[in-house]
Amino acid sequence: MFDYLTTTAAGLGCYPNYSFDIGDVDGDGRMEFARLDTAGNQLAVISLDGGTLFERRLENNGNWGTAPLRVADLDHDGRCEIIVPSGPRVMVFDGAGRPLAKTAAIGTHKDAYGISIPLLDVARTAPGHGPAIIAALAGGTVRALGANLETLWETGGFKRDFGHELHLADVDGDGFDEIAFCTADDINQPPGPANSGDLVLLDHDGSVLLRMPVADHIHDTHFDDIAMADFMGDGTSQILLEKGFLVDLAGNVLWDLSGRMEHGQWIAHAPAPDGKGRVGFISELWGGAKKSMMFTGRGQKIMDIQGFPWPALPEPDMDRLPSRCHAVRWDAQSDPEFFFAQQAHIRGEGHCNTRARHFQLEGFFMDMRGNRTGAVRFDDSRVQGWFYNGETHSKVADVDGDGRQEIVFPRQDGRVMLIRRAG
Repeated sequence: MFDYLTTTAAGLGCYPNYSFDIGDVDGDGRMEFARLDTAGNQLAVISLDGGTLFERRLENNGNWGTAPLRVADLDHDGRCEIIVPSGPRVMVFDGAGRPLAKTAAIGTHKDAYGISIPLLDVARTAPGHGPAIIAALAGGTVRALGANLETLWETGGFKRDFGHELHLADVDGDGFDEIAFCTADDINQPPGPANSGDLVLLDHDGSVLLRMPVADHIHDTHFDDIAMADFMGDGTSQILLEKGFLVDLAGNVLWDLSGRMEHGQWIAHAPAPDGKGRVGFISELWGGAKKSMMFTGRGQKIMDIQGFPWPALPEPDMDRLPSRCHAVRWDAQSDPEFFFAQQAHIRGEGHCNTRARHFQLEGFFMDMRGNRTGAVRFDDSRVQGWFYNGETHSKVADVDGDGRQEIVFPRQDGRVMLIRRAG
């Protein structure tokens, strides 16, 4: 067993939901936190010490904390830029908040949450180009943008809405990223005859490699998380879907553990201890049977979390739910571990918190064989009037520049908690 330490860093001023990213925007070797508010209409970049580098007003006016932002070094100068949607446009800011570039109006529709550009990421897409911005446009188009926000390619014909994230990996070994995502008629409504969804895989040039109906495999419109890697250890890439099954690049199911889960939400994975393929862990946001599960890359269940401490929270309408999970390798000498934590949910209240609540939660660590390696306890609160959907983008990175990774965990009280392993 190891000891784990927590420190509380910056306050974000809100619970960022999906709208959170990190990166070194001022070139000092330490990372800053970037977030949008629930509407996606206020951008703030905050230092590790809690100082605000800048704030900017945008034009999104969403309603569910889904507006994307990305922090990435687009020009390789050692300082990251902040990439955001602003209404129908993509905008790029430097670390002082100066606008560097913006597109013309390219988003002509809005998704179910009121966002015109619901997904953004940065990918390797073409020889001779630097990182490209990948933008999913509500209405069914994906566009790659170059350094000056010029269009490199565009692929259309998808459904109006997009899933929670873009997922990038070089699945064919050519040095460029393929792009996976889900597209749905209405991302905020249940599946039915008029509301279906597809899993899509694009090549680095925007050509469609796979378009697979989600309903062929689960009763839903989308997958919440997607991972691409050589899970089976056979030298090829496969696609792991968070409901608990693995498909090949043609969409054929290779193994299926979905019947042993309730509602898988997030995927973490790391190299297997025997060097063959990868080990995966899926944490479940919903469902009370504690079936968050670890498994081999060939679909053999290793363990689930039913033996983990899960006491009731102090009020009868409060539940503990799993958070996003991560694989973390603290330094070059340490073996990887899986991490997930608890978060609070209020039954029957919806997403807008009506009064302050205070509670204590735990985070847990496991090695790749399913052994628990430690835990960390922390205090948290839900703030009256804040919006919570339970799907914040926690991260793993060397935030403070000391050569060791930290877990960057936005708590429900709006403060960022850094988690380290002692020693």
